[in-house]
Amino acid sequence: MKDLSPFFAPKSVLIIGASRNEFTFNWQIVKNLRELMYKGEIYVINPNADDILGIKCYSSLEELPTIPNLAIILLMKNITETVEELAKYGVKHCIIQADLSISDNYEDFIQELQRISDEYKILIIGPGSIGLINTSNFFTSSIIPVRRHIIQNHRKNRTNGSLSFYAQSGGLSGALGWWNPIQEFPISKVIHIGESINVTAAEVIQYLFDDIETQVISLYLRTLTPEVVNVIQSNDSRKPVLFKYVGENSALLENLQRTLAIEVNNYIELFEFAKVFLWCPPPKGNTVGIIGPSSGAIHLVVSEMHHTGIDLANLNSQTRKIILDKVGGSTSLRGNPVDYWPPKKFIGTDVCNVYYISSNALLEDSKVDALFLALEFFSEIEFDFSIFSTIQKRFPHKPIIAVLIMAEKEGRERIITCATQLHIPVFVDEVERAIRAYAAFIGYHLKK
Repeated sequence: MKDLSPFFAPKSVLIIGASRNEFTFNWQIVKNLRELMYKGEIYVINPNADDILGIKCYSSLEELPTIPNLAIILLMKNITETVEELAKYGVKHCIIQADLSISDNYEDFIQELQRISDEYKILIIGPGSIGLINTSNFFTSSIIPVRRHIIQNHRKNRTNGSLSFYAQSGGLSGALGWWNPIQEFPISKVIHIGESINVTAAEVIQYLFDDIETQVISLYLRTLTPEVVNVIQSNDSRKPVLFKYVGENSALLENLQRTLAIEVNNYIELFEFAKVFLWCPPPKGNTVGIIGPSSGAIHLVVSEMHHTGIDLANLNSQTRKIILDKVGGSTSLRGNPVDYWPPKKFIGTDVCNVYYISSNALLEDSKVDALFLALEFFSEIEFDFSIFSTIQKRFPHKPIIAVLIMAEKEGRERIITCATQLHIPVFVDEVERAIRAYAAFIGYHLKK
């Protein structure tokens, strides 16, 4: 196994080609390390500057006080000579973040890098890498802006593990340094390697399977190799893998589809589905209870369930009696789904009581494996969502998922904030996506 850890958590990093021009990518990488307050040593080689953002600049490798763990090359020329010089100096890990794919002698350039890597046993990511982000130690080699408060949120929310994202797209991977989703969830590693010299996509994915901080792996793939399919097939029962493939159909794709890896319909589901896998306890079965404010909202949930193999739970008589007696409204005689409209009083406390009674009753029923909350809120009937804190403690082994179909802005923000603190996935205006996410969740755990 190749040791990839210095790419993610170097004790010291050398940047060759950093710029004093704040409008360049070559300046941004130093800014990012400063922004994140990276704790390791930072060395910069730039013979034309005394310092960049307060970091001392050196003229050559020989001036450095120590051999750096990782070297990042931002140069657009003399790259092979620079890599060989680094290798002779003792550097064992290098990222080339210049994109030279349009040069006339690109193939010769790649072959020369491969010769150097073989001769000196130096591991090379790139060329054409946008960089990597590791939130756990505030390190990044990204040349795209990275925000400290985003990285801090990823660390703060890390309770049951994190998502790690490998993308065969520099823009999509780099964007995770500043992207702030509607519902925050923890992200551990973000990876873009560009060209594969001697660190391959398969080896990076294997690293994520072995990474103790990574609980869920999301992949954006343009190409497939037998090695990528094999590493997923060999490890897919260890961690869930979500993937979006945008290349041509092939036998390799068919092989990947036969693993436990979950193919999503669109890009954003690489992250929206991950919330369910990160925050929900493993399901015992495919039956659910539903609570909603109207037949319209409930039918949106139920109609999508028909396509996914999720069933409405057939309640026992005691549960049914509790709901019919204490909730009423338009609830069906089966007691599930619970349609509490119209509420007895047009106030939030009354609606809160409905959700509290119904949720406890449904989750108490052994025939209910999970609970779906369909939510429509305006200020008069908004309630304190923190009631689900005590409900979660009573039923820690049953998933709770919310679908926020309609809500006034302030109420929506309060619900999302509270649900995030409780690690309850919320799908905003996305009923169908919520059901598909839970179906994928069930399918993975039951197959595993």
